[in-house]
Amino acid sequence: MVVSVRRLVEWIKFLLLFVLFTVLMYQVFALFSDWLEPRYPYREPAGRAVKVFSPSPPPTHPESVDIGERLLLFYHLGE
Repeated sequence: MVVSVRRLVEWIKFLLLFVLFTVLMYQVFALFSDWLEPRYPYREPAGRAVKVFSPSPPPTHPESVDIGERLLLFYHLGE
């Protein structure tokens, strides 16, 4: 099998450029992902934030609702 040196050099050049651009694109995506990600995703909200969920009252409380009833109400209302 005869392999041309010119063709081998072209393939090596192609592979090196491919690896170089792949690493470059990876670094660009990593830079943008760091830029778009919130700094502290689990911090407490500030301003006019409202607490959406509050723990349900203890089962001995007269207004306590069964979790099954709450789930059925959720499915019924769709909210």
